[in-house]
Amino acid sequence: MTSQVSETKAVVDSGGARRRLSFGLIGLIVLGVTLVATAHVAVHAKRIEVAIALGKEERAFRELTLQRRHLEIEIGMLKDPARIIAIARDHLGMRPPAPVDIHASVEGRRVGSPTALPAADHRGRVWEPAQGSHEGRR
Repeated sequence: MTSQVSETKAVVDSGGARRRLSFGLIGLIVLGVTLVATAHVAVHAKRIEVAIALGKEERAFRELTLQRRHLEIEIGMLKDPARIIAIARDHLGMRPPAPVDIHASVEGRRVGSPTALPAADHRGRVWEPAQGSHEGRR
C-alpha cells in the first residue's frame, strides 16, 4: 500500500506544480495585457490632449489671420493719397506751392548758382560726366 500512496502523492505533487506554473503563467499574461491596455489608454488620452491643444492653436491662428486682414485693409485706407491730401488741406492748412516758389536746389544751394555742387548719389559720391562720354557715340 505504501507504493500506491507514494504513486498517488507523486501524481498529486506533479499536478500541484503544474497548477502553480499555470497560475503564474496566467498571472504574467494578465499583467502583460493590463500593461498593454494601460499604455493604449495613456496614448489615446495624450492624442486627445494634443488634438484639443491643436484646435485651440488653429482657432488662435484663424483669429490672428482675420485681425491681420482687417489691419491691412485699415492700412490701405490710411495710406490713400486722397485722404492724405484732404487732411493736409483741411486740417493742416497746406496748399500746393505757387510756380514762382519752386526752385531746384542741391544740398541747400540753388542749381545754376556759382556755388552749385555736382549731383551726389545716396552714398555721397559725386558724379561728374567724363570727357568724351556717350554724347558723341550716337
